[in-house]
Amino acid sequence: MTDRRLIEDSLPLAEISEYSAKEKSIRQGHISTLHLWWARRPLAAARAATMAALLPAPRDDEERKKFHDLITDSLDWELGKEPNKQTARLRAILQEHGIVASPKVLDPFSGGGALPLEAERLGGEAFATDLNPVAHLIQLATLYYPQRFATLKSERTTEDKLTGRSRLISEIERWGKVVFDRVNSDIGAHYKTDDKSESVLYIWARTVTCQNPACRAEIPLIGSYYLVKDSVRVVALLPKASPDRKHVDFEVIENPDAKIDLRSGTITRANATCLCCGQVTSASAIKAEGKRAGLGHRLLAVAVREGSRGKRFRTPSIAEVERAMSVPDPQDFGDIPAVPHEPMPPQGTLGFRIQPYGMTTWGSIYNRRQALALASFARHVRGVVGEVVEANNDLGSDAEEFSRAVVTYLGLSVSRLADFCSTICVLNYNRGGAVAHTFRMQAVPMTWDYAETNPLNPNAGSWQRINADMCKVVEGLQFPGTAQVQRASADGLPFDSKFFDAVVTDPPYYDAVPYSDLSDYFYVWLRRAIGEVHPEVLATEVTPKRSEMVQNPAHNKSAEFFESAMSRAFGEMHRTLKDSGIMVLVFAHKSTAAWETLLKALLDNNLVVTASWPIETEKPGRTRAIGSAALASSVFIVCRKRSAHEEGFIDDVEPALGARLHERLDYFWSQGIRGADFFMSAIGPAVEVFGRHKRVLKLSGDEVTIAELLDKVRGIVADYALQRIVHGEAAGNVDEASRFYVIWRWAFGGTEVESGEAIHMAQSMGVEFNELVADKGVLNKKGDKVSLKGPLDRKKVKGLGEPATTGTLAPLIDVLHRATNLWAAGERQDLADFLATALPPGGADRMQRLAQSIVDVLPPGDKERGLYENFLVGARSLPAPTKKDEAAVKQQKLF
Repeated sequence: MTDRRLIEDSLPLAEISEYSAKEKSIRQGHISTLHLWWARRPLAAARAATMAALLPAPRDDEERKKFHDLITDSLDWELGKEPNKQTARLRAILQEHGIVASPKVLDPFSGGGALPLEAERLGGEAFATDLNPVAHLIQLATLYYPQRFATLKSERTTEDKLTGRSRLISEIERWGKVVFDRVNSDIGAHYKTDDKSESVLYIWARTVTCQNPACRAEIPLIGSYYLVKDSVRVVALLPKASPDRKHVDFEVIENPDAKIDLRSGTITRANATCLCCGQVTSASAIKAEGKRAGLGHRLLAVAVREGSRGKRFRTPSIAEVERAMSVPDPQDFGDIPAVPHEPMPPQGTLGFRIQPYGMTTWGSIYNRRQALALASFARHVRGVVGEVVEANNDLGSDAEEFSRAVVTYLGLSVSRLADFCSTICVLNYNRGGAVAHTFRMQAVPMTWDYAETNPLNPNAGSWQRINADMCKVVEGLQFPGTAQVQRASADGLPFDSKFFDAVVTDPPYYDAVPYSDLSDYFYVWLRRAIGEVHPEVLATEVTPKRSEMVQNPAHNKSAEFFESAMSRAFGEMHRTLKDSGIMVLVFAHKSTAAWETLLKALLDNNLVVTASWPIETEKPGRTRAIGSAALASSVFIVCRKRSAHEEGFIDDVEPALGARLHERLDYFWSQGIRGADFFMSAIGPAVEVFGRHKRVLKLSGDEVTIAELLDKVRGIVADYALQRIVHGEAAGNVDEASRFYVIWRWAFGGTEVESGEAIHMAQSMGVEFNELVADKGVLNKKGDKVSLKGPLDRKKVKGLGEPATTGTLAPLIDVLHRATNLWAAGERQDLADFLATALPPGGADRMQRLAQSIVDVLPPGDKERGLYENFLVGARSLPAPTKKDEAAVKQQKLF
């Protein structure tokens, strides 16, 4: 392979990570505000990966800096709105190195379109395919329509003519207003208030009947009474139960007495407590009532605005409650019901928790007013299609396609509005009482109390705001570009062999995201709004499931099904990629099993990894990450077609493996890569060496497996890291269990890890896993998860750190943990006596180095770090041991 690329040599990792993480908090004009799609990668990361895959490997340090600067300069997503400068620079460099100036770049799992968008933005010919019809429509709106009609200018108004405004944007705005006016005329009265204020949102609670036969009161199911809780003010609901009336009233209060418990509502762990009698209604009883008659809905509060004043919560009037509860059924669309009747995925589908409560159709997750609003918007979008075509007849042969584009954006507006208009939306009281959208996580969870936004109020999650956001996104996408968007399965690509210069993609992974099941939420509304405009795309009742590459037991799709399908997809990528082409995968899984499966599938299809780079792509605080072991980084995995046909022996390969890894590890360390990401970075160059041979054999003739290769890599990385952490030669004086402890803390911190990963790590470091999970061991195993025990976790372990009856000394980490606990308890003499018998000559110095090494890898403020720091400072003044045996004499001065 002579055509090496920058992404196989180096990347400005810190800058890519910084901009990628920052971008997740950007909203206005970003493609994420066009329409939601799950696991969409930041544009900065997508742009960097694509540029680095196209740029040649630098010839020297000066050129490397030039290329890094080119990428860094382009990372701010705002710069992406003006791509011509970066495109010109990139094309000049490509031409200088004899690389095609307009490379063909494929993403066979295009999803939300971020990766092909950046290929298109950089002047490449982007090819986006996806089987999912919702993703396909998003891709048309992102990659095709804005660029296709970028040069069309509006002449509708004098202002448009003077400013040279885009006709596409002008028409989206124009017909969006037409739709809004018609919907407002139809249903606006249902959002009226009894005073001069404007309603912004409504707070509801589902209800269930108390199971106490003597009570039978209505129980509002409320998780928390807070409406607003921030540094400025606190607003809450205060319940007032009337047992004699079997009823609960609510009052909205501001800055309540701190003694009032407002955090806990009426429901805890799906069990509801009646405020009238105290009876607890079980989760099973709530589910049974939901299935039998459906859970009730009660309006608790309304948020309003008056003129320029801010949002104010108050209790609703009787008339406002009646208006909300007496909403008429929307009119059906001829052969299709207005309210989605399509079934939800089967119970047990990943991420779905609402079917047991009787919500089994997509229409059942809306209250009556939400369903009416969405159906009204869908009907009026459907109704303006002919008018849009007639208004744009002057475009001649482009009229039909242009009109289809305008209406597609209106349909996506209905779909996006649905994300803010369901009973899954909750009130985010920590953010000023804002409404959280339905898919705040990759799931459809059960909610008890919920927030209903007024879709007609521009201050809420409204049609007007969505229309304005969409126009802003389109404005940033109107650059000259060439993209082909097709619906196709990745295991049957409709392209010739050796067609693409690059494949850059983010493939699905087992059951990480149930894309088709989740996207049905949007699909049912798109079908109602623009099904006649895209009859082939929106032909079926719900999205196709049979060919989707996902592990989903609810659809009888096993892990084996997923692995087989992904292997076929990699085979298609290999077939359509030029011999000199390059492939970049975005991978976001750290487990050994995940890497083994991926690498085996790649090698089985004659694709070999040449580099792997960890990138921080997630913003801090995302819902799924809070309190979980969600990954901090994604990984760019770089692949090439394998040309090797000869076999090799492990004894011959190992020296090259070690040399290559140490060369790259030096670079990774200098780039600030640490922990589990450090290991992931090493996989690429290791597999590159491994892939120089068709097979690598042991002396016995057996093939070296991917699992065995990863164990070797892990061992080399651990030794390297330990040398850096424990500072050179001192690392060789640390026992295996203590080495394991330091590397674990360095790699995983306090995160739980799958037991398989822990077993592989133990094997690579020469430690018996069973000893590590024993009562005196440093690991705690619960089910298939393993976590590390700190000194406080081992406080009550009897005999910890003491020599065995045979005289064998305990691991140094055991001694350190007991010593730390004794110091924290103030037992100075016991500590001195313990160390005198537990440490060998010179052992105190080694223990001090071990403690300092752990301090160095733990973050400031960590409790364990604080224990060691205090111990290191204070243990210098320990009293003399009282035990006058030989060991004590040798250890008279411990520190």
